[in-house]
Amino acid sequence: MNKNMHKIARRKFRSKLKKVFKNTLDSGTNHDKKKNLKQVIKLRYLKHDSDVNYSLNAEAKDVIYAPVCIDYYNEVNFNKTNNFILKVKRAVLNKKKRVSINFDNTKQITASAMISFLAEVDTLLSTSTLGKNCITFTHPKSDKVESVLKQIGFYDLLKKNKRETKDYDDVAYWNYASGVNSDTEHASGAMREIEVKISHRAQRKLIKGFIEAMANCVEHAYHDMPDAKQEMTKWWAFAGVKENKLVVVICDKGIGIPCSLPLTRAEGVIEKFKNALQLKRLNDSAMIKIASRMGRTRTQQGNRGKGLKDIRSIIDTMNEGHLTIYSNKGYYRYFRNNSKLDDYMKEQKTSVCGTIIEWAIPLDASVHEVINEQSN
Repeated sequence: MNKNMHKIARRKFRSKLKKVFKNTLDSGTNHDKKKNLKQVIKLRYLKHDSDVNYSLNAEAKDVIYAPVCIDYYNEVNFNKTNNFILKVKRAVLNKKKRVSINFDNTKQITASAMISFLAEVDTLLSTSTLGKNCITFTHPKSDKVESVLKQIGFYDLLKKNKRETKDYDDVAYWNYASGVNSDTEHASGAMREIEVKISHRAQRKLIKGFIEAMANCVEHAYHDMPDAKQEMTKWWAFAGVKENKLVVVICDKGIGIPCSLPLTRAEGVIEKFKNALQLKRLNDSAMIKIASRMGRTRTQQGNRGKGLKDIRSIIDTMNEGHLTIYSNKGYYRYFRNNSKLDDYMKEQKTSVCGTIIEWAIPLDASVHEVINEQSN
């Protein structure tokens, strides 16, 4: 019922009350007049109050406070961030409420958590029956948090006016991109600003590695969603060069590696890897580790490479770097620094509802030589 219909209903109700009161004045006793007058005033007030509350509730938004740290690198922050994202998602999809996100308490935003949050908001804007304005937000109190939200495209996504903020070196180096499926044109575009910061000889491997990670991400994400709309098969990415190190973070909001791997690989193959890697159970983190060791993609296309295994091989060749994968409740990290090798996996309490791949490699001159030797 729209506002005009409410106004008409209120006018009819008030007219009825006036008519009742007039009839009482014409024929009733003084006691009846006083009693009726009190009832009219009370009913009229209650009816008006009800209309006002209805109007306020219809327009009201759920105010949801973002956590102090939107972060995945600390376990406590990881769960708080996921619960915050889930709260926004449930308000929009389940409660059909518009949401206003309050960043007053937020002091820190890190890459993997931010791209997960950005991807979820983008997906909700595209799929919610409430339309594109189902989510709004207040300007953060922290100048640096506001700078991060501007740099990674959050202000542009929600079409909010930008304010002047300070420049931060550890914020400005991030470059943001998103696309549908394995859209290499958008991926290459995201790399252009980064390419000028590194040698030309390393650019070919940079683009190849980025697209391999993106293609692998999308392949696992949407395998069981052949009829999904374009907005449901997106990827989101941050990439940047800081302190002579390339960092790439890619995210999807699909079914996740633990769910897609059994759909793309035979049960016997997965069991073989489980035994070879001495895994006790096939939980989410174990499935991620198996996926990182798999060879060819399920499509068997020669130009698609080996996906996550390719990224691992780059780190091994350079003898430095890390690969971190979050998928559903699974966490897997592969880290190498000269002779030190760290291969760690963990089951989390909450889910990222998709997959996030983060990798970092050095860009010094000796590494460029190794990369090009492998490429030729």
